[in-house]
Amino acid sequence: MIFSFIQIFRKWLYNTKLRHKIMYSYLLLIMLPLGFYQFIASEKMSEIIINHVTYSAKQGFDQTYSFLNYRVQRIAETTNILVSNSTISDILMDNNVTQDINRELQDYSNLKKLLRSMQDSLDISRVILYVPSSFIFANETENFLPLGETSESPCFDRLKELHSKYLWCSAPELGQHASHDDSSLYVVRSILDPNNYSLPIGQLRVDVQAETIRSMLRKANVVRNSTTFLVDQNHQIVLASDQVHLTEMDLPETTADTVSTTWQTNNNYYLFRQLPSNWGMVTVIPLDEVVKQSHQLRNDLLVILLIVSATAYLLAYLFSFSVTRRITQLTSRLRDVQKGNLIALAQTQGKDEIGELIQTYNYMIEQISSMNKEQYRLGQEVKNAELKALQSQINPHFLYNTLDLINWMADSGLNTDIKKVVKALARFYKVSLSNGKDIITLREELQHVSFYVQIQNIRFENKINFQIDVPEELLNHPIPKITLQPLVENAILHGILGRAQREGTITIHGMPVDGTIRLLITDDGVGMSANQIEDMLAGISRSKIGGSSYGVKNVMERIRHYFGAPANLAFRSVPGTGTEVEITFPRVEEGE
Repeated sequence: MIFSFIQIFRKWLYNTKLRHKIMYSYLLLIMLPLGFYQFIASEKMSEIIINHVTYSAKQGFDQTYSFLNYRVQRIAETTNILVSNSTISDILMDNNVTQDINRELQDYSNLKKLLRSMQDSLDISRVILYVPSSFIFANETENFLPLGETSESPCFDRLKELHSKYLWCSAPELGQHASHDDSSLYVVRSILDPNNYSLPIGQLRVDVQAETIRSMLRKANVVRNSTTFLVDQNHQIVLASDQVHLTEMDLPETTADTVSTTWQTNNNYYLFRQLPSNWGMVTVIPLDEVVKQSHQLRNDLLVILLIVSATAYLLAYLFSFSVTRRITQLTSRLRDVQKGNLIALAQTQGKDEIGELIQTYNYMIEQISSMNKEQYRLGQEVKNAELKALQSQINPHFLYNTLDLINWMADSGLNTDIKKVVKALARFYKVSLSNGKDIITLREELQHVSFYVQIQNIRFENKINFQIDVPEELLNHPIPKITLQPLVENAILHGILGRAQREGTITIHGMPVDGTIRLLITDDGVGMSANQIEDMLAGISRSKIGGSSYGVKNVMERIRHYFGAPANLAFRSVPGTGTEVEITFPRVEEGE
C-alpha cells in the first residue's frame, strides 16, 4: 500500500511541470502553517469566548440575583410595619367594635390611611387587609377583603403549612374566589394574635407590580436571546423577562438544601439559584448564541485565510513564472530542435544555472548549425558526384548505339547521311556537355532530345513524327540533363518500331499544375503490359529490339535525387494503342 502510494507520488512528481511543482511547494509551505495556525487559533479563541460569555452570564446572573433578592426581602419586610402595628391588632381583636357604627367607621378611616401610606413606596401597587366579614368595610375591595376569601387558597394554605414569616405568590395561587391581577405578584403574611402567635387574626397581602420584577430579571440577560425566569416550587413559570410560550421549566432534581446549580442540555445552558422565598431564579442561555461569536471569529479567520491563500497563489504563480519562464523557452526550443528547427535563444543577463543552460544551448545550436552546413556541403558534393555518375551511365549507352549506326551507314556507303549523323551527334553532345553543368533548362533539354530524334530518323528513314507542346513560361525551368532522351528512346524502340509499319508519332506536352510541372511523353506504338512496365521501372529489359530500360530507372533516380520525394515518374500504357509517360516535379523559382 505504502509502496504503491510512493510509486504514484513519484510518477506524479516526475510528470508535473516545474512551474507547478514550485507553486505547490510555495503554497504548501504557506498554507499548511497558516491552516494549522487558523485551526488552533479558532479553537483557542472559541474556548476563550465561551468561557468569557459564560463568566459574564454568571456575573450578570449573580448581580441580578443579589439585587432581586434585596428588593424582594425589602418589599416583604415592609409588611413588618403593618404586622407589628398595635392599632391593626387591637381593631381586629376588639369584638365590640362592630357594635358601634361610628367607631367602626373611624377605625376604617384610620386603617385606610395606614394601608394607603404603604402604597407609595417600593413599587407597591396596593395593600389589602383581609378582615372578618363582620366588619362593614370587609367588602370594600380596594384595601379590604373578607377573611373568608383566604380559605381554599393555595397561597395562604402553604403559608400556614410552612409557618413562613411571609410568602410570595402568583395570581393563580390566590384561589378562585380571591380577586387578583395578572400584572402583579403578591406577598402574603399572617397577622397573629399578640397573646397567641399560633392564632392568626387577619391576613395581609401586598401587590407588587410584575413589570418591576421583570425589569430586574432582564438585567441578567447579558447574552443575546437569553431569558430569565422566576419559577415556583413546582417548577411552574411565575414570571419571565421576555414573552415566552413555556409554562413549565424542566429543572434537574434538586433538594431543599440546593441553593444554586448549573446544567447544560444539547441546546441551552442553565443557571439556577434559590430565592429566600419559595421561588427560584433561572436564566436560560442558548448555546448557539454562546458559540455564535466564536463561529463569527472562526469565519473571519477563514476569510482572512482565503484572502491570504489567494494572495499566496498569485505570488506563487508570479514567482514560479519568473523562475520557469526561461526554462519553458528552453524546452520549447528543444522541441523545435527535434523538428529540425535550430533557433537560438536571446542572450540573457542571468548567471544562474538556467543562464548557463541557455548559453550551453546556444553554443550547441551554433555547433549543430555549423555541422549541418558542412554536412550539407558534403552531401551536395556527393549528390553531384552521384548525379554525374548516373549521367555518365547514359552517355556511353547512347554513344555506343550512334557509333553502331555510323558503322552500319559506312558499311552501306551512306556517306552523305554519315555527315548528317555526325553533325547531329556533335550538336547532341554539345548540349550533353553543357559546359560541365548537370542542370540545364527545359528548353535546352528539349533541344537535346530533338537532336536525338533527328539522329534516329536518319537511322529509321524519317518514320518518327516528333512534336513538342510546352508553354514558353516553362522553358527556363531547371531540369537534370538527359532526362527526356531515355524516355523518347524507349518510346521509339519499344513502341513505334514494334508496329508493323515501323512508324508513329511522339509528343511531349508540358503544363503547370498546382505548383508542379507535368511533362507527358506519349507515343502511338504497340504499348506495354503491366509486367513490362514493372520491368521497365526496375531496369530490366527483355525486349529483343534493345532499348534503355536501365535508362528509365536512371531517369527516375536522377529526378528524385534532384527534386526530392515529390518528383515522380509514371507509365500508363494500353497494349496495341500506345504508352504515356508522366514526369512530375516541383516548380522551383530561380535561385532555389
